[in-house]
Amino acid sequence: MGSTNVLVSSPGKQPLFSFGEISDVQYADIPDGHSFIGVPRYYQQSIRVLHRAVKKWNNHQNLNFVINFGDIVDGKCPPDQSLDIVKKVNDEFQKFKGPVFHLIGNHCLYNLPRDKLLPLLKIPGLNGHAYYDFSPGPEYRVVVLDGYGISAIGWPRGHPKTLQALEFQEKKKVIVCFHLPLDLCASSQEALLWNFDEYHRSFEAACPPDTDAFRHIDVYDNRLLL
Repeated sequence: MGSTNVLVSSPGKQPLFSFGEISDVQYADIPDGHSFIGVPRYYQQSIRVLHRAVKKWNNHQNLNFVINFGDIVDGKCPPDQSLDIVKKVNDEFQKFKGPVFHLIGNHCLYNLPRDKLLPLLKIPGLNGHAYYDFSPGPEYRVVVLDGYGISAIGWPRGHPKTLQALEFQEKKKVIVCFHLPLDLCASSQEALLWNFDEYHRSFEAACPPDTDAFRHIDVYDNRLLL
């Protein structure tokens, strides 16, 4: 599933805090297929991966929180099912016996507008934005960024943030609504939080049946332990 640098904690030293992490569940109640760019997708399998993740996190018993890096629903989910599918996946997250924090991804916004998505995921955004912060322990604060604060998706048509994104896109001739894959998202977030980039872990884009892609991380004062 990838490789990682080996980070070893001091013998017997307890972590300051620990948390579970998952990204791109991308569930849809449709037959297996391929993404828009041809990557294999196992749509119905993904919620079973999440179920196993939550079960393992609960069995750990010492995780302070779980964070989801976005895209809990797939862009190919039928529009008339979007709300129920997001609720179903969110209900699975809520089986974790502790706080769950969400980021939003492009697939989330393909399915639901912000005014429906953020309350459902209990994202305490301000004026429709999805950035916020929380403290998992003394002297530590996690800052969650909104990667689609200025975007052509998620905001109502004609909204200033939509118009700003479209203007930028037209000037630069680029697409501005891509969601970072897990390897980039995780490494960039961790580099921002811990101010070093020694740690890097990459996952495949999809989980074939009977495989998993989730983790928990122990946080020490000078390192992260996968």
